[in-house]
Amino acid sequence: MSKLKKLNFPKDFIDKFICGNTIDVMKQIPDESVDLIVTSPPYNLKNSTGNGMKDGRGGKWSNAALINGYSHYKDNMPHEKYVAWQRECLEEMLRIIPEDGAIFYNHKWRVQAGLLQDRHDIVSGFPVRQIIIWKRKGGINFNPGYFLPTYEVIYLIAKPKFKLAKKANAYGDVWEFGQESRNKHPAPFPVELIETIISSTTAKIVLDPFMGSGTTAIAAKGLDRHFIGIDISPEYCKMAEERLIDPSSIIKKNDKMQTQQPTLFDIMEKK
Repeated sequence: MSKLKKLNFPKDFIDKFICGNTIDVMKQIPDESVDLIVTSPPYNLKNSTGNGMKDGRGGKWSNAALINGYSHYKDNMPHEKYVAWQRECLEEMLRIIPEDGAIFYNHKWRVQAGLLQDRHDIVSGFPVRQIIIWKRKGGINFNPGYFLPTYEVIYLIAKPKFKLAKKANAYGDVWEFGQESRNKHPAPFPVELIETIISSTTAKIVLDPFMGSGTTAIAAKGLDRHFIGIDISPEYCKMAEERLIDPSSIIKKNDKMQTQQPTLFDIMEKK
């Protein structure tokens, strides 16, 4: 990838999609300049003790949306390197939110080689205030050895003065939303989930450093907030830009057939 050009805050950031390495882009954002960060990074799914996502031998998983990784990112780092990368991302995120700011960091727990990866090695030392469970409706499971996976974990990482918007503290910490199956992106999140997060705060500027198809931007715009979107993939940046103009542009072609393909959220690895 070519070297990222010098960007000026806020002119080159606010209500913009920026294509580039997320750490390099965030380093150009001044301290305490973003009110809220809502994101879900790649899960490193292809670094696996099972065979389901490692190669084309996944049987029924061979058509999974992420079998070849993301566009411009293969999702297959050595675990230690992946953890170091995510911690560096979180350090930058923490730097650019103010004392009343917060990060909603979505990730997936999984068992590898008999050990639970609960992402403690990523979030340890950061000011985690609470975890929220996203309970997903629906899904597909081809593996008879496991129950259907139906949850994600959202870490609320908050600076000391962060408070929820009025009455938002009445919400529970288990949220149920259906997964978005019609999106061309291989790992889409439902707009309603992001709307719930943003509307639970008084944030004026919302950043998603792994923007994907632009769900955070769509939710922020609908709530009359400003957004900043970062993604390494030119394909996804273009997808997000088009979606902001025409939300229907994100819908898969031949949708009736393609909605039956498993996505990130359905994956159960073969042992």
